[in-house]
Amino acid sequence: MKYEHVIWDWNGTLLDDVQFSVDVFNSMTSHYGVNPVSLEYYRKNFRFPVAEFYEQAGFDFSVQDFNEVSGFFIERYNSRRFQCKIFDGAPRAMRLLKENGLTQSVLSAYRRDYLCESLKNYGLDKYLNLISGLDNILAASKEELGKAHLKMIGVPASKTILVGDTAHDFNVSKAMGVSCALMTRGHYSPERFKGLNAPTFGSFDELSDFILGQ
Repeated sequence: MKYEHVIWDWNGTLLDDVQFSVDVFNSMTSHYGVNPVSLEYYRKNFRFPVAEFYEQAGFDFSVQDFNEVSGFFIERYNSRRFQCKIFDGAPRAMRLLKENGLTQSVLSAYRRDYLCESLKNYGLDKYLNLISGLDNILAASKEELGKAHLKMIGVPASKTILVGDTAHDFNVSKAMGVSCALMTRGHYSPERFKGLNAPTFGSFDELSDFILGQ
C-alpha cells in the first residue's frame, strides 16, 4: 500500500459539528448585536484564521475584543459539545485502517486538552498514536503544528495522508509535504474544493476504499 499513516482533522471531518457550530455562532451574533448566518452562508464562507470569517460576518474587532468573542464561542461550544455525533462510518473506517496495519493520528486547531477529552468520550482514542491540538482557543493556523506532528509520527511524508474538510487542511498538507483527501460534509461546501488537487469523498467507506486501494 502507498500509505502507512492517516492524519485526521477533527471538527467537520470526524466530528459532525457543522450545524451545531452555526447554532453556537448565531448565539454569539445575537449576544453582540451581529446578524445571524445561515448554514449555507457558513459553509460557503467559513475559513481560517477564524477572525477573518468573524469580520466578514459583521464583527468589528476595532470595537469588540477578539479574545473575548472567541472565549464566548468556546464556552458555549464546550458546554454542549458532546451533543454532536461522529460522522456515520468514521469509527468503522478507523477500525478498518488499523486492522490493515495503518497507524493514525489527529491534528486539529482545537485546544489539545478539549480534543483529548472529546476523542476519549467518543471512543476514538484507541485508534490513535498521536493527538496534536493547539495550546489556546484561538483556532490559528495548523501549519507549524502539522510540521511538528509529522516529525513525531516518524512516518515518511510520502507514506502519509491527511484527511480534512477545508482548504486550510489542504494547505496544511502541502506545507507538511503529505497527501490530502477532503470530506465534503464538513465546514466547507463541496464547490469550494474545485481547483484543489485533492480527491474528495462524501462517505468514509469511499475514503477507506481509496486509502487501502493505493
